[in-house]
Amino acid sequence: MFEKFKEWFVNTTNPNKRPILDFTRRVVMISGHQYVVRMALEPDIQSLVEIEEKIYGRAPWSYAAFRIELQRPCDRLYLVIEDDQRIIGFIGTAVDWYHYDLHITNIGITPSYQNKGIGTYLILTAKNYARHLKLHSMSLEVRVNNISARRLYENLGFRNQHIKPRYYLDNHEDAVDMQANLLR
Repeated sequence: MFEKFKEWFVNTTNPNKRPILDFTRRVVMISGHQYVVRMALEPDIQSLVEIEEKIYGRAPWSYAAFRIELQRPCDRLYLVIEDDQRIIGFIGTAVDWYHYDLHITNIGITPSYQNKGIGTYLILTAKNYARHLKLHSMSLEVRVNNISARRLYENLGFRNQHIKPRYYLDNHEDAVDMQANLLR
């Protein structure tokens, strides 16, 4: 029993013992259209910022914030999806090794590509990746008033946990903390 605890403790507290997160580039079909999904790289950051600007009017995440995220290969995985070599969406995730949770830090799909199953595909890909890592859950926050996103997450198995008051910096809107159990 002690050896099992020791292995768990070393793997969750020592970043040098954690695996480097990796994702193999793949060509996928979504709603009859072909896309490429791959890991995000530093040269992609400007595209991620631009997608957020198209969605929100301004980018909630700065270039520097994305750069810091991409420099953490043991607990961050960012994927981009391309149409004809142009990034049209992304998902960011953070592994919480202590709680065995994959947290969706952000997700964005260019508005002209929304409602085509791309966001769903990225979330399901992240869910499969979390299972591959033997994680127990996935989590995320979503604006209380973003009913369509909340409905999507609920359809993908996420359940409301609690409200985080005044969570968002731009307008102090509350967030719903949601979690999906991966052990079922």
